[in-house]
Amino acid sequence: AAIINPEKDVESKDKVRAEIQIQVTPEREHGFDAIADRIYRFPQVKSVYLMSGGYDLKVIIEGDSLQEVAFFVSGKLSTLEGVRSTKTCFILKTYKENDIVYVENDRDNREGAMA
Repeated sequence: AAIINPEKDVESKDKVRAEIQIQVTPEREHGFDAIADRIYRFPQVKSVYLMSGGYDLKVIIEGDSLQEVAFFVSGKLSTLEGVRSTKTCFILKTYKENDIVYVENDRDNREGAMA
């Protein structure tokens, strides 16, 4: 798959990305799989992970504005049966993703000269 720097891509440069931490009640006989299946079908959802620790699912979403992301979380994710709580963290800048470093090194690496 092609790797595109989101900072340089005209279409995704103005997108708002967020990480949503979700606590859910697993379903009998399906565990976390059934709710994860419902979540990853939304077009705004870019990634879904089953996590250990303080929450169950980590979801990366993308929207055109802060309001669109907020409405998605409050109107779509939070209302799903089995969702107990959500916590939204907005992604402000990507430094490295999938082993690709997006930060340009503008430092001058030449040796200093002594007079």
